[in-house]
Parts: sequence; C-alpha cells; structure tokens
Amino acid sequence: MGGWIFNSVSDKNQFGALKRRSTSHALISVLHHWQNALDSENSVRSLFVDYCKAYDRVDQNILLRKMITMNVPQFAVRWLFSFLKGRIHRVELQSSNTFSDWIEVTAGMPQGT
Repeated sequence: MGGWIFNSVSDKNQFGALKRRSTSHALISVLHHWQNALDSENSVRSLFVDYCKAYDRVDQNILLRKMITMNVPQFAVRWLFSFLKGRIHRVELQSSNTFSDWIEVTAGMPQGT
C-alpha cells in the first residue's frame, strides 16, 4: 500500500508513511516555518506528540468509518481491517512472572489489566 493512495486525503503537513515525505522532510519544513516566523519577528510555539502504538489507542471502528468517509480505496480499508481484526493482548507482571489471560482488543488497553 503506497503513500500515493492517501496523498489526496492527507494533510499537506503530514510526513512519514508517505512517499517522498520522510521525517527528515518534516524537520526541514518545521525549521523553515520557524525561521520565517522569527525573521518576521513572530513567536514560535511547538507541541510534540508521540503516537506510539497508535492503532492500540484508537477505536478501530471509528478509524475504519473515517477512512471510508475520506474515500480511501476499499481495498486499503479492507487491508487495514484484516490487520486490526483479532489482535490480542495480555499483560505481564514482571516482578512475579505472571500473565493475564489473552483477550481481543478493539481499542486501547483492556480495562482491569
């Protein structure tokens, strides 16, 4: 699934996971915008967010519905659904080497683990 599929629906400021739009390009772009702001005597504010395990924190049904409304090609939606479907997790308590039962997760970490 190439990045070209999402170029028409993704934000022009999105980098990474898109063809010819690496995280290095993101750094160059943000530095360029900051320098332009400072040259114009404006202030610069930044917020950095870590999306680690993003698919484990987003409700999968909402994600898939949003992809459909954004006209993402149906094969790509099906591919992502097949990747997400049936994902199971368990928790390990390392101090005692004990494990919870495996459960299917559709978004976020299961409650009570």
